[in-house]
Amino acid sequence: MKVELIKAESPEIIMNLFQYYIYDMSEYTGFSPNPNGTYTVDESVVHLNDYWTKADHYPFYIKVDDQIAGFSLIRKYPNSKEYYDMGQFFILRKYKGRGVGRKAFECAIGNFPGKWITRVLPHNRGAYKFWNKVIREFSESTPVLKNEYYGDKEMIFFYYDSEGKSDREDYHE
Repeated sequence: MKVELIKAESPEIIMNLFQYYIYDMSEYTGFSPNPNGTYTVDESVVHLNDYWTKADHYPFYIKVDDQIAGFSLIRKYPNSKEYYDMGQFFILRKYKGRGVGRKAFECAIGNFPGKWITRVLPHNRGAYKFWNKVIREFSESTPVLKNEYYGDKEMIFFYYDSEGKSDREDYHE
C-alpha cells in the first residue's frame, strides 16, 4: 500500500471531503446538517480558504495507491507562529485502521521539522488514542499535554518536536 501526501493546488476536493469530516466530528461537536441534508463548512470558524491564500498554510490530499483517502491541513499556529499545527486531519472510514493515518502523519512531520501542536476534543477517545500513539512514536520529544481553549472549545493540546527527514519519497509539491 502506497500512502502519499500530495499538495492540494485547489480547494475543490478537500471542500467536498470536508462535509464527511464534519459529519464524523458531529458525534463530538453536536453539529447538525443544514436543511438540505449536507454538512457545510462555516468559513468564519474553519478558515479553509486560508490554506490556498496564506503562505504559512499547507493543504494536502492523502492518497492511497493513487486514490483519495483523506486530507491533512497543516499551518503555522495562529496564536504562536513558532509551532506547526495539524489544523485538520481526516481519513475516510474505508482506510481507517490500515496504517494510512500513521503513514500520512509520519510524512507530514517528516517534511515540516520544528515544534508542533496537535489538538483533540476531549471526548474523542479514538482521535486521542491515535494521536497519543503516533506522536509518541514519531516525535523527537516526549509530548507535553495541556488542556487549553481553541476558540470556545476546550481541547487537549499535544506539544512535540520533529527533526524532519529531507529524503521523503511519499511527499509531493
